[in-house]
Amino acid sequence: MVSTLQFSQYFKEKNVQIGLLLYAIITPVVYFTTFEFISGYLLGADLQFFLGLLFGVIYALRKKTDDQTYLKCGLIVGIIGGVLSAFIISLGFTLVFLWIIIDFFAFFGYLLITAIVIGLLIGGIISSYFMYTELKGDRDEGEDRIDDDFYKDLIEDNKK
Repeated sequence: MVSTLQFSQYFKEKNVQIGLLLYAIITPVVYFTTFEFISGYLLGADLQFFLGLLFGVIYALRKKTDDQTYLKCGLIVGIIGGVLSAFIISLGFTLVFLWIIIDFFAFFGYLLITAIVIGLLIGGIISSYFMYTELKGDRDEGEDRIDDDFYKDLIEDNKK
C-alpha cells in the first residue's frame, strides 16, 4: 500500500516531468477549444501557449527540490513543453484535416516559433519572480542570524 508521504514525494521528485506534462496537455486542449475564436494576438496560439506554460511552470517551481535551480527548471519546462505542445497541436491538425507531411512541418514550424519565444520569455520571468521571492524571504528571515560557518568561526575566534 502506498502512503500519502510516498505519493507526494514522488510528485516532488518528478516536478519537471509533471510540469512538462501539464504544459503539453493544457495547451492543446485550450488550443483545440479556442482556435476558431482566438488564433493568436502577436504570434500563433500565443495565449494558449501562455496558459499552458503558466500552469506547467508554476507547478514545477512550487515543487522544486533543493538541488534544482529556479531558472533552469523554468526554462526547461518552457522550452521543452512548448516543443511538445507544438508537436501535439500540429499532429492533431494533421490527423483531423488529413494534411500531408509538408503541411505538418510548416504548421509545426509556425507554432514552434511561438513556443520557443513564449517559453523563454514567460518561463524566465516566472522563474526570476520565484528566485526574487525566495531571496527576499531569506533576507527578511535571516537578518539577525549568522548562518555561514565561516563567520561563526571568526566570531568565536575573536571572543577567545
